[in-house]
Amino acid sequence: MSENNSELTFENIQLDVREKIVKNQVFITHYSNNNINALRIANKKINFYLSQELYTLIQKLIRFGFIDKLQSQPKIIPIQYSQKIGDLKVTAYRNDDSLFGSLSLSIKSISGSIFYCHSFTTKGAHNKRINKWKKIIRQEQPSIFYLDQKMHAVNSGSIISETGIQKQFGKFLSRMSSDIPAKVVLSPLNPERLAKYNETAREHDTEIIWHEKYVKLLKFFFPDEEFSSSLPKNEQVENFVHQIEPDSELISSSNYYIDPMLRSTISEKESTTFESLITPLDDNEILQLKSDLKIDQIIFW
Repeated sequence: MSENNSELTFENIQLDVREKIVKNQVFITHYSNNNINALRIANKKINFYLSQELYTLIQKLIRFGFIDKLQSQPKIIPIQYSQKIGDLKVTAYRNDDSLFGSLSLSIKSISGSIFYCHSFTTKGAHNKRINKWKKIIRQEQPSIFYLDQKMHAVNSGSIISETGIQKQFGKFLSRMSSDIPAKVVLSPLNPERLAKYNETAREHDTEIIWHEKYVKLLKFFFPDEEFSSSLPKNEQVENFVHQIEPDSELISSSNYYIDPMLRSTISEKESTTFESLITPLDDNEILQLKSDLKIDQIIFW
């Protein structure tokens, strides 16, 4: 394992990209600005591996105008089927980090084995995925379990759950002013959450008027659902909210809702970045996790 730079490597492979590419075999386990930038600028000699879900999302984000075209052509790593990469055996498992298409990895070599998960949430929509890879760790007992530094917190604060996000959005819909046009600012990086927003709005007798490219994205992932891009011409809609892009200018009032993924970084004058809604662990929770996994060493890289 590399100890001399910020990149996490194991023998001849690199696990995600923080700043630069240092190996020819790179496993992209989650959506991040640095990972996407690496895919965008890397030469064709670099082999990138990612999940089918993330690959599909990236392709649709490119097609519908959310991000620029990539330079590289990544490879799909199948789920729960071991792949031989050089002298290593790599097995991917689905993960939940509040975004779409994240992975965790079991990596074995002659010299030892590790398990890598960049980050995860215990309050997401896919807890079964977390439980699955935890079971694998218990069975395989890798020498080290690696997590990103962001997963270690002095105090584990209150993190909103996916259910809580929809309740929060429902409260916004219930109290929004009819005098000022309401707007919502949502991230395209979790299509499942976007579809749930649409469902929650209709439960509150409200229609989201989606930006056209968001409609295209949603219709790809949910072809049987209806998403409005304009007000219906033949019927009166009393309650509606306009979905605007994250870098759009916001009205200077309280009559807008911002996805929690964007809330911590958005401003009215700057382009929006995003933060995944992970659930960091404090020292007591780390001890509990070690006990649960029956593993001696967790390293936050």
